[in-house]
Amino acid sequence: MNTAPTAALKVLVVGAGYAGTTAAVRLAGRARDRVDVTVVNPRPQFVNRLRLHHVAIGRPVPAPGLRDLLGAGVTLIEGTVAELDPDTGRATVAGPDGVRDLAFDRVVIAAGSTTTVPVPGAEHVHAVGDLESARRLRPAFAALPENAQVSVVGGGFTGLETVAELAESRPDVAVRLVTSGDVGGWFTPDGREHVRDTLGTLGVELVGGTRVRAVERDRLLLDGGHVLPSDLTVWCGGFAAPPLARRAGLAVDDQGAVLTDGTLRSVSHPHVVAVGDAGHAPAPGGDRYSMSCQYAFPSAAHAADVLRAEALGRSGDDVPLDLGFTARVVSLGRRHAVLQPTTKEDVARGRAWTGRAAVLAKNVQVRGTARAAGVERRLPGSVRWPHAERAARPVRGEPAA
Repeated sequence: MNTAPTAALKVLVVGAGYAGTTAAVRLAGRARDRVDVTVVNPRPQFVNRLRLHHVAIGRPVPAPGLRDLLGAGVTLIEGTVAELDPDTGRATVAGPDGVRDLAFDRVVIAAGSTTTVPVPGAEHVHAVGDLESARRLRPAFAALPENAQVSVVGGGFTGLETVAELAESRPDVAVRLVTSGDVGGWFTPDGREHVRDTLGTLGVELVGGTRVRAVERDRLLLDGGHVLPSDLTVWCGGFAAPPLARRAGLAVDDQGAVLTDGTLRSVSHPHVVAVGDAGHAPAPGGDRYSMSCQYAFPSAAHAADVLRAEALGRSGDDVPLDLGFTARVVSLGRRHAVLQPTTKEDVARGRAWTGRAAVLAKNVQVRGTARAAGVERRLPGSVRWPHAERAARPVRGEPAA
């Protein structure tokens, strides 16, 4: 393994979602001839993950070409990294043109996450956690007869957006949300009330405070032996990273995300960097940063800056990520949304915004995520983020008190 910077540090980026594209174009644009960036992705189009529930109901979703998005400074290889050997700096890539080996000095794992179903009956479940799942859900949902029963499992942001979209698009079927917690429980009271009222207006049945223990072809088995009929089940209850990092021998958490230090380097293999959903970095509150585009973009940009500093021999710039959250915005169909201010630790606070302002904010977010990598390519260094409240660090060279 090559551990020292060279004239052209070979950087392999695994995945071209929000995090992978941002890391690639920022690094290529800011380090220029000091790095050689290669991106491996299963498809040549960019997937706007925030709109996968739109794919599921047949709404048109733009899919820009990755070659244009990444630009001439980044090499794109269509395929999947089947094997990764971080100790020797080799990757095996399988794609339309066959199998090939790639050599790298550093690797950025940005493979995102997929839906996990931790109960019996996963074969009966649909999902919207990745493009292929959303595409499979589309014909299944469209083929449902009138008055069919649809269950969305999971009351997080993905579950809320999905259940609202399904109910709004097909008022002729019965749609319910099943969650282990309170429906909308993450929000402040006014935001929670808006979530519940909006879902009720859309005809969504709310089933909170219970867990699904198993999924069968036409029903859900719940805590206490309760049963709910379900002609179609959509699971939004949890996400996990692909198995690549675990198979490569990297230290990972229970969800398969790479355990990293504050600089986003793997704690077991420092020449590996992990960003977005694929990485588990320590947040100021002590837990990991939440899986979200609000973490994907800053983590990718920070990782690119860390590798740029290494390529340029600036070891003093290898600093921990300092990220603070400001707000969350969740759509509830086309005409409703909730904009919830948060603390820097991503805890709901204050009064939630609803109405047109919240819908506009959601539209800006959805469009902005698809355009962010292109802006970063044209203006390297443009991705910025709010910082967390931390105790002031001592000036470099000054001993801590």
